[in-house]
Amino acid sequence: MKQLKLKAFYPHLFAIILLILIGFIYFYPTLQGKVVNQSDVSSFVGAAKETIDYRAANNGEEPLWTNSMFSGMPTTMISTYYKGNYLENIYEFLFVGPRPAADLILGFISFYFLMLAFGVNPWLSIVGALAFGLCSYNFQIIQVGHNAKMTAIALMPAVLAALVYAFRKNRWLGAVLFGITLSFEIMANHPQITFYLAFITIFYGVAQLYTAIKQKALPSFLKTTILLIVAAGLAGATNVNHLWPTWEYGKYTMRGGSELTLNQKNQTKGGLDKEYATAWSYGIDESLNLLIPNFKGGASAGALSKNSETYKFLKSAGAQNADQMIKQMPLYWGPQAFTAGPMYMGAIAIFLFVLGLILIKGPMKWWIVGISLLALFLGWGRHFMALSSFFYDYVPLYNKFRVPSMMLVVLQVTIPLLGIYTLNKILNGCFERQVLVKALKISLGITAGICALFALIPGLAGNFSAPIDAQAEWLQQYLPAERESLLRTDAFRSLAFILLAGAVIWAWVIQKLKVTQVAIIMGLLVLADMWTVDKRYLNNDHFVTQREFNSQYKLRPADNAILTDKDPNYRVLDLSVDVFNDSHTSYFHKTIGGYSAAKLQRYQDMIDYFIIPEIQNLGNALKQSPTLSSIEGSLSQQKALNMLNAKYIIIDPNSAPINNRFAYGNAWFVKDYELVDTPDDEIITLKQIDPKESAVINKEFQSIIQDKGFNFDGNATIQLTSYAPNKLEYKTSATDEQLAVFSEVYYPKGWNVYVDGQPSELFRADYILRAMIVPAGEHVITFEYKPQSYFMGAKISAISSGILLLALLGCIVFYIIRYYKKKINYQ
Repeated sequence: MKQLKLKAFYPHLFAIILLILIGFIYFYPTLQGKVVNQSDVSSFVGAAKETIDYRAANNGEEPLWTNSMFSGMPTTMISTYYKGNYLENIYEFLFVGPRPAADLILGFISFYFLMLAFGVNPWLSIVGALAFGLCSYNFQIIQVGHNAKMTAIALMPAVLAALVYAFRKNRWLGAVLFGITLSFEIMANHPQITFYLAFITIFYGVAQLYTAIKQKALPSFLKTTILLIVAAGLAGATNVNHLWPTWEYGKYTMRGGSELTLNQKNQTKGGLDKEYATAWSYGIDESLNLLIPNFKGGASAGALSKNSETYKFLKSAGAQNADQMIKQMPLYWGPQAFTAGPMYMGAIAIFLFVLGLILIKGPMKWWIVGISLLALFLGWGRHFMALSSFFYDYVPLYNKFRVPSMMLVVLQVTIPLLGIYTLNKILNGCFERQVLVKALKISLGITAGICALFALIPGLAGNFSAPIDAQAEWLQQYLPAERESLLRTDAFRSLAFILLAGAVIWAWVIQKLKVTQVAIIMGLLVLADMWTVDKRYLNNDHFVTQREFNSQYKLRPADNAILTDKDPNYRVLDLSVDVFNDSHTSYFHKTIGGYSAAKLQRYQDMIDYFIIPEIQNLGNALKQSPTLSSIEGSLSQQKALNMLNAKYIIIDPNSAPINNRFAYGNAWFVKDYELVDTPDDEIITLKQIDPKESAVINKEFQSIIQDKGFNFDGNATIQLTSYAPNKLEYKTSATDEQLAVFSEVYYPKGWNVYVDGQPSELFRADYILRAMIVPAGEHVITFEYKPQSYFMGAKISAISSGILLLALLGCIVFYIIRYYKKKINYQ
């Protein structure tokens, strides 16, 4: 009996080993110590440098705040180690080997278990795992460094598998596994992917409700649902340690929307601007990328072969770097601003999905069809604005997310799920031959027919031109034809794979192949189809040694010059990079700019209304008269840069920086202040005053400063004496009570101020800065950042994760006892 039980695990052991091997083979350069040259990881390293250094120097203490980007912000969305969740110890074991190979392997195994949960045999479950894991989007996001997104995608099937197991097999164990896997999913820290997963689970749940009502099994459904809701609550609670700070921070970021009403034509209430949020919307006809990878040209920076007419032209024109140019051609001609590549789901997977639409009946088909269509329509974003606007306006949390095309990750789950589920049903003999043959013909006619149509008449897709072609005559002359050729080639390619997959099923129908043989051949076809497309977007050329990766952070002459300044706290404006989309400067300096999609909204308002115009003014001064006097004359007028203490301006990284002697410093006393009613008034009034002399304060802080008669002391002093990202100390001296403004970003959740160790009151001035009333005499002012959400969240996470672990242990003990009781009774 025991030996028989062990044999049942052999196929699963083989499957897991095989999937691990495939993952490592694809990413074998990581086994040689190389890393993927990921642009977003490069940005992360720069953005997180101050935090990482502080952590290393302070025995693992988290600073929770950094001044390395955007003049100061929480580290919530950059780099924070959250404490309290005991499940993290198990979470780390999910990753086999170095990442990103570990993420791909996790995706494979996760989907393998989802297939098993739906009753698919292990061999076909491997095929499904390959179809899911090898979707091209996964490799595009790995290449640019969206590692959290990849982890969240990889865990989606595991969460759904636990949900299915709870309804189909065992509600108690399923609910516990659901809670744990959902906790892992949330732990991956990509809320947008987790939000899309919620859509899938809701649609599946509705299908189960329909089935329960139809089968008169509503009580059983309700019991399972209640357990799952409790488990979901615990999963969320285990992650309160980072969900609470993230939620708290989100209200003050671009995701929370602007308080200004100066320009709100596309603003959703408490959310992102619709125009900004829908910037990356999938074109309606672009959806054929799911079937034909190069339908819209592939990537914005794609490769052409040396046999192409474009390459021949470049060589004949004497282009010395033609070999490099041909690897970065603007091949994409779809509606998005740019893209790393298509959301190719696999020709075989699409074919099997269409076959499933014809053959599968009942709730299993309709919940998948429902969520798939919704994902597709929402993925169109601004091209289907009626639906998108409805979701942005009325669906909770939807307006916190951008990039509608990301919604298509739902199809990565549903397309191979229905496709392989259908193939399993076919091989189990669930359909009459006549019905199967008819369905096979129809699905081949649709999928192969579309491919054949565009292979023979590619011009039906459009004129193959893109706005970027206008930059050069030779682009207009050669690229449209290249794009047409790419479409035709891939249309023939997809056609071939569909016909081969159809032939394999037909061979089984006429009893020329056995079930295992069908699974093996289909797996090899899926592997060949997806692998070769994936290599277009992530191949050996994208791997570099760790030393090569680190070389991008070499000190430049301008950096060396700035670092001779021993002042503990000042800021740098680096005009030699894309100021607000590059965090490399943050590796060495505290900066005005940086890179983050979740910066504080008030700081973004300052960028829009003050900093960008001031940068433009400075640039104009440099163009008109690049002398020191003209530059200083311009700097003296740039109030935002000066009040943010932009002490150094980098124009040329290989030259000395400009020393801005007009920067206000770390803090200053002002003579008076103006109370205003609204955020709009704060912005408008700030444009009218001199922030060195006066402060703009919103009336929400009137109770703090009312009845205060400041007698400005021109000889008063305030000096920063100690700096850490989460703790600053100042010494003050004044004969009378003074109003102090600090060149530090105001954030209401976590910053506390003390005068000689006693709590004092902090308020906002000049739209984004901190201010306080400093008493007369000599004092020590201390700022400390200790957000309650971080410390209380850790306690809640500890309790919740402990409950889930105890529940898992309880299930294990229960089933062991039951097993041995059955064994004794059997004997």
